[in-house]
Amino acid sequence: MSTTIFTSAQRAAHCVLSLEQSVYHACKKERGTLGKIADIYGVNYNTLALQVNPNRSSHTLAPETIELVLEHTQSPLIMDAICCAHGNAGWFLLPDADNQCDEMVDIALLGQKFANLNSTSLDAYADKIIEADEYASMQKDGHALIGHIQTILENAKRNMERHNDR
Repeated sequence: MSTTIFTSAQRAAHCVLSLEQSVYHACKKERGTLGKIADIYGVNYNTLALQVNPNRSSHTLAPETIELVLEHTQSPLIMDAICCAHGNAGWFLLPDADNQCDEMVDIALLGQKFANLNSTSLDAYADKIIEADEYASMQKDGHALIGHIQTILENAKRNMERHNDR
């Protein structure tokens, strides 16, 4: 797989991106996102567009801008980038408190996420050379697996608390 080169859209779907790229993709995923952010938070649209464009060096991506984009889009791409920049961090979303979960479906999905990581890893190691895109793809699948494990554990904890309050 080392000879495969991802396009920008494929890289966003399969890999962990840099923070600048992840903010840009979060803003461009849905048409009109930048305009909505500018309207809601009262920032200048043109300045915002220049800040989130990773190909422009005239404006820098301020932490406040990252916060606005993350708050509005809830993009997992940004969270993946932040955790990878840290190096020893991971993230996951806990299920909603009123979430009606199906434990068997969650466990089945866990197996699927493990299979995804296994497949990605085997493809990456096939030629004994790990390229940057392959490693980023392995990271993304690994984070998804860890996040799903946390979801199962949180749902189990809520089930235990709900049934042991009697």
